[in-house]
Amino acid sequence: MSLPLELCCPACRGPLAEWGVGAVCRSCDRRYPGDRGYLDFLPELAAAGEGIGPRLMHSRALARVYERVWRPMFIAAASGGLPDYRAEFELVLSALATAEGGAVVDLSCGPGFTGRRLAESGRFERVFGLDWSLAMLARAAADNRGLMRLVRGDVGHLPFKTGSIAGAHAGAAFHMWPDPSAAVAEVARVLRPGGGFVASTFAYTRGLRRKFEAMLSLVGKIHVFEADQLRGMLSAHGLVDFESERHGSLILFWARRAGAPAA
Repeated sequence: MSLPLELCCPACRGPLAEWGVGAVCRSCDRRYPGDRGYLDFLPELAAAGEGIGPRLMHSRALARVYERVWRPMFIAAASGGLPDYRAEFELVLSALATAEGGAVVDLSCGPGFTGRRLAESGRFERVFGLDWSLAMLARAAADNRGLMRLVRGDVGHLPFKTGSIAGAHAGAAFHMWPDPSAAVAEVARVLRPGGGFVASTFAYTRGLRRKFEAMLSLVGKIHVFEADQLRGMLSAHGLVDFESERHGSLILFWARRAGAPAA
């Protein structure tokens, strides 16, 4: 299978060539294997992250039950109500409307819950699923059915050419990223002008719940944000027209890369 045009070496941003079932950078000669159902841009790195939250994402046991147990439980606890996946997905599609016909990436895709649905929608030329976790990608590869192009990578060093991605999604993962601002800078770099970014994460509320959110942040080593903090972070990296929708501690937010889409 040929390499998608959007991919590049995350180390030097050089062009890639096929190398067996993997890829090799033509500029720096780094080699990236692809024999596990995904192209591995982090071949020398194992599990990453400190704290309960990030480490859980590398658990094989969690990967097996993520879609059926963990994600519904997580959404219910954060939002204070039952998950409405159909409404959530429709909002994601709306935020990615300018990406139709182009390539989109599901960042921190986990076992592929949303990425597969984006691919099944038929609205995008190509859907990438990117994660760091070996356990999550193994599960995603097992269930993929050829829908996504799976890659193992770091959100802080995305393996995509500048301006090559039409839209990006990060579902219930933003708070796990070690450096969210650096990751947003990378998202802004790879998005084409007008490209949409939509994500969900934790945001502070008020009263007793706010104390629980602060404790969760401390114990779980995850980020909890103020809504204005998210707006400012995205704006600082050229992502404009910020909008959001809140349900308890869960916030779904979206913006677009400044500039008009190419004709």
